[in-house]
Amino acid sequence: VATQAGAATPARALRQPRVFVYVPHLRMGGGETSMLRLAHGLAQTGLAVDLIVHTLRTCELPLPAGVNVLSLGCEGSAAAVRKLAAALREHRPRWLLSAFPHTNVAAVVARAISGADTRCIVTEHAPLSQQIRQQIALPGGWRYRLLPPLLRWAYRRADAVVAVSNGVRDDLQAVAGLAAPPIVIRNPVLPPDFAAETERAPNHPWLLDASIEVVLSVCRLGVEKDLPTLLRAFAEVHRQRPATRLLMAGEGPERGALEALAGELGLAGVVQLPGRTDQPLRWMRHAAVFVLASRFEGFGNVLVEALACGTPVVATDCPVGPREVLEGGRWGTLVPVGDAGAMAAAITRTLGARALPDGARAAAQACTEARASDAYRRLFESLAPASSAARC
Repeated sequence: VATQAGAATPARALRQPRVFVYVPHLRMGGGETSMLRLAHGLAQTGLAVDLIVHTLRTCELPLPAGVNVLSLGCEGSAAAVRKLAAALREHRPRWLLSAFPHTNVAAVVARAISGADTRCIVTEHAPLSQQIRQQIALPGGWRYRLLPPLLRWAYRRADAVVAVSNGVRDDLQAVAGLAAPPIVIRNPVLPPDFAAETERAPNHPWLLDASIEVVLSVCRLGVEKDLPTLLRAFAEVHRQRPATRLLMAGEGPERGALEALAGELGLAGVVQLPGRTDQPLRWMRHAAVFVLASRFEGFGNVLVEALACGTPVVATDCPVGPREVLEGGRWGTLVPVGDAGAMAAAITRTLGARALPDGARAAAQACTEARASDAYRRLFESLAPASSAARC
């Protein structure tokens, strides 16, 4: 295991209880961002935190301050098992926290063969049934048919199973056949500098022009985000409100198809795909409406961010997160998945009202890094082995 980056010193690590936060990579994604934010928040609670990754070859996210980053130097969860087990034997952390199905299985197996008395906590960030259904339809996706029995075996051997929403909890319990429901801890969506960040000016000219109504989407450009439906909806919105513009911030494999569809719909010049932005909160704060068009979501971090910024939202009523985040439509408008007409109508109504429901912003602002980190810290302490008081 190679130390690639970090701020903790050996003396600090010896004084403080230690936790491994294990993710396969640092590519851009909601789950990855949440785990890095959680690693930072746990360090703020007084833990020595090591962020464990397979490789740093692709690093698209900023490394959290106060956290060591250890690379296993491998590709894939199967290859990571023995290296992770060796790291557990060497460093003896009190807790191992992992995310995503294959990584979670690797964590459980590595802990078992390591001989360490580390407590293993696995987390799920999206509805497994939807992920499996999508992957099975892809070339080579037959392997995902093996995932449910593998998860049933592994998750029953974890010390705790955490879901990021009630919907993910219910779906996970059904897929993995768990005897007891997973614990629900919402994502650490808002960072400590949230308020200051939203007050800064965005770096896109459309967002600085008061005569333009910006419809904003921030997500990975993947099939699960169903951005073609958003483009078709926006074509109708723009026909009715010519001052509107659409920003689709993010990167992913569907970029070419989305650019082609925008051209076919005659939206050249009023739709931009600017790639990833390092100012998502500033963009949300200055947008007229935020839209999530996904086919499925585990939670919907971006909905929380937009509401916390004071921006009205429209989201698909997909499995499983948006309905929960928006409290059944109390905080924003829910529309059927894949229905461009309903989405266009909802966006147009929202642009006309330009008002956030009372209480929406305060509810969203409760989803902080500190709150989630404290919840995980309490969970860790409840699982601490009897011998842990004698070591770190």
